[in-house]
Amino acid sequence: MSRLLAVAGLAIRELWVTFRLLLLVAGLLVTALPSALLTPQGVASDHISGRLQPFAIGLGAALALLAAVAAGSMASERSEGTAGWLVSRAVPRPMVVIGWFLAFALVLLVGLAPSAALVWLTLGPVDEALVQPLGYALAILAAWAAGLAVVALGLLLGSLLGTVSSGLVALLVAGALLVPPTLGVLPTLAYAPAPAAALALVAELPSASRPIADALRTCGLSLAAAGGVLVLAAAAMQRADL
Repeated sequence: MSRLLAVAGLAIRELWVTFRLLLLVAGLLVTALPSALLTPQGVASDHISGRLQPFAIGLGAALALLAAVAAGSMASERSEGTAGWLVSRAVPRPMVVIGWFLAFALVLLVGLAPSAALVWLTLGPVDEALVQPLGYALAILAAWAAGLAVVALGLLLGSLLGTVSSGLVALLVAGALLVPPTLGVLPTLAYAPAPAAALALVAELPSASRPIADALRTCGLSLAAAGGVLVLAAAAMQRADL
């Protein structure tokens, strides 16, 4: 456990000194601004969806960026020899992947929590009557779990491809998975088996008939997907050139 925490700490330090940490947190915080500034407090309740949808769209884009940074970071660790240095110090290869996963999970939490709180605080009293606090909190938790799934995808690509190619592929794949549901291109139920349903739920939260149940279901699916992809990433790291 101490080695795992040490690897995660080194990953966070690497993100900090390269300013990637600030980029990711700032990107997540910016997602709240369109929703917070779109309309003043106390607007009619039928406009609340117009406020939450931009937030969900921004989250989709920010999570795609997070996946791209995760992929590029893992590929960079391999190409620059940092991962090889850790392995030579008796750090198992899968632990390198898990340590970076924990680091990105913390970064995502640090950026997502204040942005979600800002959006909630800008809702008027009529709006709050349509959105249950517990349902909103669980929808944000499901969005965090969806972020973990795309981070795991980024780490998998970073274990297989180069720095630039893995980042671009992760950005395109995560963006294609996460952004369209928030635009209403397909109904939420079409994404029920996928982590993208979490962001669709955030966008459609005022009209959701079972927000708590839907949020719990999508959160569980996202965590399961994150775990499965993370296992693949660890397996890929076992065979990767360091």
